Amino acid sequence: MLVVLAALAMAVIGTRLAALEIFQHQHWRDEARSFTYRHYMIPTRRGEITDRDGRLLAVETPCYNLAIEYQAMNHDALWITALAIRHLEPLKLSRAQMLIRLPVEKRKINADLDRMPESIADHCGVPLGQVLHSFDVIRSRMQLLREDIWTVRYSHLGHSGTSPDDLDEQMGLANSIDLAEAHEAHTVIPDIGFTAAAYFKKHARRYPGLVVQAGIHRIYPYNDVGAHLIGYMRQVTATTVQQHPFVLPRLVAGSLRDTPGHLKGYLPGDTMGATGVEHAAENLLRGVRGVRLVNLEGHQVKADYRKPLPGQNVRLTLDINLQRALREKLEDPTTHLLYFNGQMHNAAVVVLSVVHNRVLLMLSEPGYNINTVHKNYALLLKDPRLPLMDRAMSSAFPPGSIVKPLESSFAMTLGVITPQTVINCGPELFPDHPNVFRDDSYPYGRGPTDVVSGLEESCDVFFYNVGMRLGLTRLVAGYRSYGLGSPTGIGLAEETSGYLPPADQALSKIKRLDDAIMMGIGQGPMAVTPLQMANAYAAMLRGGMWMQPQLIQQFHRPPARKININTSYLKYIYKGMYLVVHGPLGTANMDHFTLPVEGKTGTAQTAELVQQNGKTTVVKGDDGWFIGCVPADHPKYIIAAVVEMGGYGGQVAGPIVQQCIELMQKRGYLPEAANP
Repeated sequence: MLVVLAALAMAVIGTRLAALEIFQHQHWRDEARSFTYRHYMIPTRRGEITDRDGRLLAVETPCYNLAIEYQAMNHDALWITALAIRHLEPLKLSRAQMLIRLPVEKRKINADLDRMPESIADHCGVPLGQVLHSFDVIRSRMQLLREDIWTVRYSHLGHSGTSPDDLDEQMGLANSIDLAEAHEAHTVIPDIGFTAAAYFKKHARRYPGLVVQAGIHRIYPYNDVGAHLIGYMRQVTATTVQQHPFVLPRLVAGSLRDTPGHLKGYLPGDTMGATGVEHAAENLLRGVRGVRLVNLEGHQVKADYRKPLPGQNVRLTLDINLQRALREKLEDPTTHLLYFNGQMHNAAVVVLSVVHNRVLLMLSEPGYNINTVHKNYALLLKDPRLPLMDRAMSSAFPPGSIVKPLESSFAMTLGVITPQTVINCGPELFPDHPNVFRDDSYPYGRGPTDVVSGLEESCDVFFYNVGMRLGLTRLVAGYRSYGLGSPTGIGLAEETSGYLPPADQALSKIKRLDDAIMMGIGQGPMAVTPLQMANAYAAMLRGGMWMQPQLIQQFHRPPARKININTSYLKYIYKGMYLVVHGPLGTANMDHFTLPVEGKTGTAQTAELVQQNGKTTVVKGDDGWFIGCVPADHPKYIIAAVVEMGGYGGQVAGPIVQQCIELMQKRGYLPEAANP
């Protein structure tokens, strides 16, 4: 019986051994192997941003980063002891002497580590809070990596984490994981410059665990040219890390081959696009990290390797050299384009191609230097000229008379007026009420006016009547058909929609009439961006085909949509716009353009808040607009310009468009100068 029992026991044990050693051999070998390697992340590269001709606008470049070993930052006792021993070894001390000197050396290292944050802040020229924040970010980054690796390694063992005790157990296991990154240096201050790098290298003994590393830094070669469009970078927020976390591939039998994970996700301390194209094209520009497994002997596990993928390069439709040339002209006080009446005015200019509706130039003044924006951010926020604001698409202005060609197109389509409609253009809309709805440009009136001469002379009374005849509902619908009151969809998050009132808004009959009359001349409850107006004019020149403007060439646009306008009437509008510039009574006939131009001036009443003697004061004035279509016989480009509080549009915005045309001629976008 004993022999039988022993034989049965041996059979059971043999069967189990056979299962483990033969049938489950590969599984248990891989399971054991999962405890004998470390994950190692492989960095990637962010894509470049270029202009239409491939000129670099944003690029990664070598730099010096100041980094600290993770164990030094956390005052790891074993690390400090090992460093103290290395410091004392050259002295050839006896064992007894070593035991006496070791505590003293360890206290010195601890003191150096305590002083290190302040020293870093002083020599790098950054606030102490920024250094301490970097330390916290590094710790958060390591904690998330540990938790992720715990999930990869142990989640299949059944730790569900459904109770507080389970969560505590999981966190304890996660904290016990030894990461490769725990034995490496992590960047505290990026791009410290040559002087600071040389100092820390020279005095390395004073800063235990602090190292100067070669790194990569994002730079913008054109500094302040196109800053609002290109944008800048910032560190990811905790919310972004939670929504798009970095996730390692899940392990099955010790292999990374089961799931892809999310290697494009974010960890604390990562950077991402904050504004402009850097933000809008983040998904294209951001690369994918690689990951590999390294065993305890330092050898890579060949089957478990994910190659890093660099980010894609993004090409813009912008001509950065044209933008730089115009910006230099605008900022030169001797040109008097923006500097007049004793002050420098704010402005915006947009150039769109008519056929393809691509942005050739989009400029906002004043601007800022992208390379130094983080250092000067507080000062930029306090600057009364608001240089961080993109006036081309993020700031909306009352349009004034530049809406009159658009209004004419749908008013004639709806039969409200015809090309032959004549309205007496007097000094006021209602002779019995001479103090409301006036046209002070001509105190004695202009006499009988049709749509062509109404555009040429920008007769307010004519378009008061048009707005009144259309009514608020049809007027708002017409403007909306041209894209006013909505973002153009250019793809940048900073774009504003401007403002148009709801057509069905519950208003009194008198209020609706007042709004319709004022909006007939581009005043009242409406505001537009220069980009919107350039886009609307381009749609009109295409015979009513509205298209989304394009800045980022990789972004796909929806199909064009047709605006309900009768194209047979457009020739009258074009004639009126031509006479604005070249007619004897045109509102821009003093601007000496080097090419025939169709255009429209606008002078919109506005007000702004200014600080005077410590008090906030409302100052009234006029925003000056000009929109030009060149060449007049077959327009290829729309140029829209606005000058804040500049005054009469023909006098302040017209010369800017004229200067832009000359620069475009020099760069071959327009034919050479000709006599209009």
